[in-house]
Amino acid sequence: MTQPLLDEYSDLLAHVLDTAQQQGVYVIARLQRVESRGVTVANGQTEGVASGLGQGIGMHLFDQAGHTAFATTDRLTKESVEGALRSALAGLRAAAHADLQRNQAIFEVVPEVAVAVPPTPYPLDGLPLAEVQQRVEAINREVMDLGHHGNQPLKVRTSFHIDREAWRIVRSDGTDVSFMLPHGYCSNAVTVQHNGTAHTGSASLSRTGYEVLLDDRDLLMLRAHKAAETAQQLVHAPRYPAGSYPIIMDYAMAKGLAHEAFGHAAETDGLRSSILGRDGVFRVGEQLAAPIVTIIDEPVVGDHAYQPYSPNGVRRTRATIMREGVLQDALADLFSAKPAGTRVIDAGRAQSYGSVPVPRMTNIRIELPEVYPMAGRFEEQRPETVRAALLNAGLLKAGQPVVYLAGYKGGQVSTAQGDFVFNCAALWELAVEGIKLFQPAIFSGQTRAALQAIRTGFGPLQLDAMGFCGKAGQSVPSSGGSHYFLYLAASPAVTVGGA
Repeated sequence: MTQPLLDEYSDLLAHVLDTAQQQGVYVIARLQRVESRGVTVANGQTEGVASGLGQGIGMHLFDQAGHTAFATTDRLTKESVEGALRSALAGLRAAAHADLQRNQAIFEVVPEVAVAVPPTPYPLDGLPLAEVQQRVEAINREVMDLGHHGNQPLKVRTSFHIDREAWRIVRSDGTDVSFMLPHGYCSNAVTVQHNGTAHTGSASLSRTGYEVLLDDRDLLMLRAHKAAETAQQLVHAPRYPAGSYPIIMDYAMAKGLAHEAFGHAAETDGLRSSILGRDGVFRVGEQLAAPIVTIIDEPVVGDHAYQPYSPNGVRRTRATIMREGVLQDALADLFSAKPAGTRVIDAGRAQSYGSVPVPRMTNIRIELPEVYPMAGRFEEQRPETVRAALLNAGLLKAGQPVVYLAGYKGGQVSTAQGDFVFNCAALWELAVEGIKLFQPAIFSGQTRAALQAIRTGFGPLQLDAMGFCGKAGQSVPSSGGSHYFLYLAASPAVTVGGA
């Protein structure tokens, strides 16, 4: 078997396990180390170059009744760990004395010993930091130069980040799981100012590391070119009138819909105030979307949000949240699955060793059984090719335009009511008569209505819409997508337009 990660701390972890056994308690010990590098360049000037190392251990204690306590330390010495353990033991005794909430799910888990290290073409020190800075500066200058071609000066902020996040998790039942989470991404925020108004587009690409700067640089620049071109065109674009229209959205907007409006509602720690729960129980078996809609969340090797095991040391499995429109799996962690009436996929995630795991998504996607094919990469698709695809599918008719929503720029969701308000990066009206660009607009409505309005898709799955998900004071990488494009029929409960 492969040697576990962070093996130099095996004796320290063994001491934690021995101490817990002597005290008659069960422990999950979570050891984490993050090594990182980052470069930020704005308008040709380097703002920051950084490298960092952070590490520590979190210890989650349980007594036989299921009471729990938690303590952490960033000093990986025997003395410091013993101090944290004493603190956790005192907290556990207090929890038992007050008879706080109990959960015995940890005692039902099967032990596992495993190491999961995904392939990474380049080590963290594979490039000198000075060369990384030069490459990021070159990307920034190249994107800025796109403004000369469009006769609109561009303000460009380019950020590159790479890290290696190593975890090792041991439990009192003999579990010893370690895994590596490699991250690498580069983003360009492109802004055009006109008549006191700023128009911003963004282009990002994620991989496991330096591939973004080396192997896939052309793809990153193609995305940046499209973002710059759109931002420059938006300075003269009008507003679109609010209303209900047929919609075609790209995979980034589809990821936003799946993640924000649906995925969070499926997390089992919030089902008492979620449209997908009833009295805290997941509404498994209910038809809530069009029968062609399947929503899946699972870790994908090489993805920005890859995570093969939870911080509880349990293998994370695929969650088919919805199959053919019917609710199937909740995003359940070890401790909230049973009250929610659903199986454990262990969807628990934690930002760091000092964070208590909570149910979270990894890579979430909307998938349809049959879609119209589209040739070429997603980055090669333009409003003209989207319009042509709609015409070929018979979905574009004279006098009946389709609204094309491109890019996802965040928004707000009420998981209790199912209402969502999202923002796109640009809006095109696609009609038989031609194509018109409009200002970014609000996409809003009811989650269930939006999912029921999905009729078909175009192109293969594209699952690299990257972001970061904030919840419970923690931020973790998120990712996902759908087919290149999803088509939604007009629905009175789903509207587009406005600022």
